[in-house]
This record gives sequence, structure tokens and C-alpha cells, in this order.
Amino acid sequence: MALYTEKSARSRLFAYGPNNCPQCNEWLLAPDWSEYFSERCVRHTWSCDACGYEFETAVCFPKAA
Repeated sequence: MALYTEKSARSRLFAYGPNNCPQCNEWLLAPDWSEYFSERCVRHTWSCDACGYEFETAVCFPKAA
């Protein structure tokens, strides 16, 4: 059995890009809410526990070839 530290868990999550607050740069684990518009598009709402900043991001994946 292996023991994983917080740093190693963070580095695995960063493989998909860092999730940082645009206001204070604090690390964010997961969005508060995700809304799926279609098979390819999703909108996330985020809030930062450190500074209280709230924002949205959208991700749209290309059509499969």
C-alpha cells in the first residue's frame, strides 16, 4: 500500500491544467456546479474559499472525427 501526500495528489490533478483562482491564485479543487449544454460543452461555476471570488468557465470539445 502506498501513502500519497497532498502534493502528489495535486500534481496528478494538474495533468489536466491548474485550477487557480484568477483573483488570488489560490488552488481550487473542483467547481461548485457544472451544467452540461450538450455532449461536447459544459459550463462550470467556481468560488474561491480564500477570497470569495466567483467566476464561470466553459469547456467545449471538438466533434469526434
